[in-house]
Amino acid sequence: MVDVVTFDEALALTEQGKRKLLLGNGFSIAWRASAFTYRSLLEGADLCRAPRARRLFETLGTSDFEEVIRALLIAAKMVPVYGIAGTDMAAEMRSDAEELKSILVEAIAARHPDRPQAVGDAAFKACRAFLRHFGCYYTLNYDLLLYWALMHDEVDGEPLPRDDGFANPEEEDADHVVWEARGQQHVHFLHGALHLLDAGPELQKRTWSRTAVPLMDQVREALDQERYPLFVAEGESRQKLAHIQHHGYLSRALRSFGEVGGDLFVYGHSLAPNDEHVLRKIERGKVRLIFVSLFGDPSSEENKRIVQRALEMPARRRGKNELSVRFYDAASARVWG
Repeated sequence: MVDVVTFDEALALTEQGKRKLLLGNGFSIAWRASAFTYRSLLEGADLCRAPRARRLFETLGTSDFEEVIRALLIAAKMVPVYGIAGTDMAAEMRSDAEELKSILVEAIAARHPDRPQAVGDAAFKACRAFLRHFGCYYTLNYDLLLYWALMHDEVDGEPLPRDDGFANPEEEDADHVVWEARGQQHVHFLHGALHLLDAGPELQKRTWSRTAVPLMDQVREALDQERYPLFVAEGESRQKLAHIQHHGYLSRALRSFGEVGGDLFVYGHSLAPNDEHVLRKIERGKVRLIFVSLFGDPSSEENKRIVQRALEMPARRRGKNELSVRFYDAASARVWG
């Protein structure tokens, strides 16, 4: 049996000021599973634009959008081997994969709480107490919960580190702020986010302060106009990495993650193969101790898989810095109270 400590015990084994945080979808699910699990997203998704998609989910026995996207793209590479007819089929598969990415964005927006008030001050206060243990935050989530929590100073009166690299544009009346590759950021959205809009020569962030329009209203209005957020939803790690490497904000965020040292806490991430590009940054980086969260019974099949992948990391470490791996109970962190 793997040794699993409480979150407080893990904190006692690390040093304040040297801790970094990597968040996975479990962070959002811990607030409300009915909004952010793949099962709930699939239940609310409009699959009319990809009529074969429902059968694909059923055939693969999954509700994971990325798994279906990955399967489609792999199949698209294979079917042309069997003849000319496969070329047309491959094009349809790639088209369905792209459509599913858009549908996933829309499903997240549809399930997302409309206003921060839906989360509540008590939950934000608990979340901010959790976040306060860390000096910077890397998230693989697309939703606004982390952003809202960082901005919700009124619940405790103590601002958190939240520089995300965005600054006011030259146009004083602009309804957004823009990303500038400057200084050291505290917040990195490694796979994009709903409130980040790739507008050609610049990356824009939607804000309430410049429009007095709630963020989710802005997000949904943009989706209605077929203007999609910066979003890395490819089904395979190599495809995600290719997307990331061709975007300044995303590539800088991933490089930054690979350069962090000290202690890294991973919360709510399954260490799944489709995020190997992120895990390799840990293995090749400078982090000396990583604490990985486990939810529920440590002997469950999913947790055993997570433990096995985590324990492979020290052997894959490149360079002189040794890496230690430990585990903590996700529930004991009381992220949302």
